Amino acid sequence: MGDKLLTIALVYKLTMVCNTIDGLNKTYYLVVIFLNLLMKILQTFWTGPSAYNTGDLINMKGGWLTCEYHWMSWALSCLQAKEIFGEVHLVTDLKGKQILVDQLHLPYTSVSTDLEGALDDYHPALFSLAKIFTYGSQTEPFLHLDGDVYLWHKPHDDLLTARLIAQNMDKDLEFYSYGLDEINRHFTHIPETMRKEYYETKSIYGSNAGLLGGSDMAFFKRYCQQAFGFIDKNKGDLGKLNPGNLNFIFEQYLFCSLAAEENIAIAYYQPMVDSPVFKDYIKFEDWPDMEMVHPVGNFKKYPHVCDHLAKKLRNDYPEHYYRIINRVKSAGVDMRSAIYYSPLLELGEVSVSAIGKKVEPSFERTDAAINYLVKVYPNIGRLKTTISYKEFVDQAKIILTDKTEQACFVEIYKLEYRSNALLKKLYADKVATTQLYKAGIENFKTAQQTFALPESDLLQTKIGRPEHYKLLKACWDWRLDYKEQVNALTERNFNTRKSHHPVMLIPGELTGNVKEYYPDELDLIIFNTLRENMTIAALLPEMQEYFSPEEIEDDYNSFKELIINTVKVLVYAGAIKIIF
Repeated sequence: MGDKLLTIALVYKLTMVCNTIDGLNKTYYLVVIFLNLLMKILQTFWTGPSAYNTGDLINMKGGWLTCEYHWMSWALSCLQAKEIFGEVHLVTDLKGKQILVDQLHLPYTSVSTDLEGALDDYHPALFSLAKIFTYGSQTEPFLHLDGDVYLWHKPHDDLLTARLIAQNMDKDLEFYSYGLDEINRHFTHIPETMRKEYYETKSIYGSNAGLLGGSDMAFFKRYCQQAFGFIDKNKGDLGKLNPGNLNFIFEQYLFCSLAAEENIAIAYYQPMVDSPVFKDYIKFEDWPDMEMVHPVGNFKKYPHVCDHLAKKLRNDYPEHYYRIINRVKSAGVDMRSAIYYSPLLELGEVSVSAIGKKVEPSFERTDAAINYLVKVYPNIGRLKTTISYKEFVDQAKIILTDKTEQACFVEIYKLEYRSNALLKKLYADKVATTQLYKAGIENFKTAQQTFALPESDLLQTKIGRPEHYKLLKACWDWRLDYKEQVNALTERNFNTRKSHHPVMLIPGELTGNVKEYYPDELDLIIFNTLRENMTIAALLPEMQEYFSPEEIEDDYNSFKELIINTVKVLVYAGAIKIIF
C-alpha cells in the first residue's frame, strides 16, 4: 500500500506542475508521466522443462565461458536495472527462483514462478518461448531485459512511451536467412512472411530482443499467439533441424514483420546493426559514456569480455560478486577464476577461502600443434612439454624438416613456456599473489574513476608502463579468443606466412594466470613512448609526429579522441597503468 500511496502522491505533484501547461502539451506530458510510472521492468529465466536440468543448476553456463560468468551476468543485469528503474520483476520457474533469489539473493521486486511446468512440452533449446510466455502474460506496459543486457542510463521518455520497443533493428544478418531457409526446407506450416518467395529478393529485418517491450498490449497478444502457434503447428518437424536456430525467427523476425504488416512503428534503443559481429555492444571500457552492453553469441566466451564483466560486478556490487564465487566453489564446480582455489591467495576481509588447488601451467596450443603435425611427422608425438626447454626445442628442430613449420612450432612453444615461467614467478607465494589481486581491484577502480573525469582533468592523468610485463616478438598471431578455436587457429598459422605480431604477457590477477595482449601499431607507439611516466596531455604532442600535419590540423579533436581511447583500452587491458 505504501508504494501505491507514494505513486499517487507523485502523480498528483507532477499533475500540479503540468497544470501550468496548456492544451495538447498538458495531455502529452501527463501521458508521459503515467506511462513512465506504469512501465514494468521484467526479466525471464527458464531452466527448461521440469525433467530437464535435474542436478545442481550452479553449473549452467548459459553460453558463457564458465558458469560463474553466467551468474555474474544475471547479477549485473538485475542490479543495474534495479539501480536505474527502482524495481525489476522476475518471471521464472521454481528452480530459477531457487538459484537467482534464494541462493544468490538478487533483489527482484516480485518473483513469479508461472513458468513452472508451463513449457514442459517444448524442446529446451527453444529458450525464447519462455520470453514469449512472459510478453504474452503482461497486462500493462513493460520493458523486458535479457540477463546479459547491462544498462548504464535510463532510456529516454520517447522510447519508454512508444507502442513497441526493441534494442535495435537487425538487417540482413546471416542467422535470419539460415533459419528461414531451414524452415522452408523442413516445416509443413509456414506463415506467409517466412516463405522463401516473400524474403529471398529483399532485405531481411529483425528486432533484436535484448531489450523488448511497449504499451500496445493488444499487439503483444497477437504476436505471442502467432509465435506459439508457429511452433505448435510444426512440432512434428522439429527433429529435422536444430531447434535453437528458430529462436531468432519466432521472436525477433516475427516481431518485426508483424509490426510492419500492421504498420506499427518500433522505437529502437540503439542504431541498426547490419554486421553479425556486434562489437559495439561489448565496449565495457567506454563506461560511463555508453548506454548499454550486450555480449551476444560467442562474445560470452571471450576472456576479456568475461574479465570486464567480473571486474565491473566486483567493483560495483562486491557482496554479490563474492557470493557467486562462494556458491560456485561450494558446489565443486571448476571456475575460470582459478585464483579463488589457490592456497596462495589471502583476501582477509572477504569471505573466500582457498581449497588448495593451484593454477597449472598450460601448453594448450603447443599440444594442438603436435596433434596437427603428427600426421606428417609421426615422431613429433614423442615430444613432451615436461622435458627441458633446450631439449624440447632441439628435438623439434631435428624432427621438423620444413623450416617454416619448424619456426611456427618453436614459436608457440616458446610463447607458452615464457608465459608459464612468468606465471610461476608472479604467483610464487601468498604475499605476491595477494598483492597482485588487490592491486587489480584498485587499478580497475582507478580506471573507472579516471575515465569518468571531465576531459581537462583526464588529460592531467599520469600514465606509465606496468610493473610486470614481457613484450615478445612473434611472426604469427596466436590470439585465442575462446578455447574452441584452438585447432582452427593452429591450422591457420601453419598455413600462413610470417608477419609481425608482437605479444605482451601481463598478469591476469582476476583468474590467477598470465594473459596475452596483442598490441596494434598505435598501441606499440604509445607503449614505446612511455619510457618515462607522463600525463596524457604530454603524450598528445608526442603522438603528432606519427600523423600527417593535415590529419592534425583538419580534425584535431578526432586525433585527440583516438589517442585517449587507445590509452583507455591499454589501461583496461593492463598493458599500461595509471600512476597514482
